[in-house]
Amino acid sequence: MATTSLNIVQRLGGPTLTTLCATFLGWRLGMAQSSTSHSSAFTAGFLLLCGLHAFLFAAALRLPLSLDKETAQPLAEESPALLEAMSE
Repeated sequence: MATTSLNIVQRLGGPTLTTLCATFLGWRLGMAQSSTSHSSAFTAGFLLLCGLHAFLFAAALRLPLSLDKETAQPLAEESPALLEAMSE
């Protein structure tokens, strides 16, 4: 289940953030009047990417490092009882 969820998030998140960054860069380049403005547009795009990476890194720090054995073990013990109850 977790592998499927991770796969979906990766396949949707990557293109979504890429589109967001490309749209932001296109908007900034559209507003640019000189070559200096072009440089600042790419700088702003780079800063947007840095900000997104920092935000996603902070969010990843909140993920658990591992599952507790106490949490994982009752699920394995409940499975036969659940299957037995469903078969009746």
